[in-house]
Amino acid sequence: MWNFIKLDTQTGKMWMVQFSVEDSKKRFVYDLNPLYLYYYDDMVNGRFELYPTQNSWNFILLDQIDGRTWQVQWSFDEENRGIIPIM
Repeated sequence: MWNFIKLDTQTGKMWMVQFSVEDSKKRFVYDLNPLYLYYYDDMVNGRFELYPTQNSWNFILLDQIDGRTWQVQWSFDEENRGIIPIM
């Protein structure tokens, strides 16, 4: 099994993706952040970028244009995944 975070670099929407080459029941996609963090007419590819941390469950999401920053945490448990603004 392998886990990834799929990022829409224009809007900041993210999904947790798991795939397996052995078992189709272990393939799934969950909303990690279903909300648009940016949704105006002048969307730019590459606006949002994910950076790894030393903790494999956490990433930093950075808005490359205005500098807004979030902690992104993924988990198999819904209550332990999501994004938190870093002020």
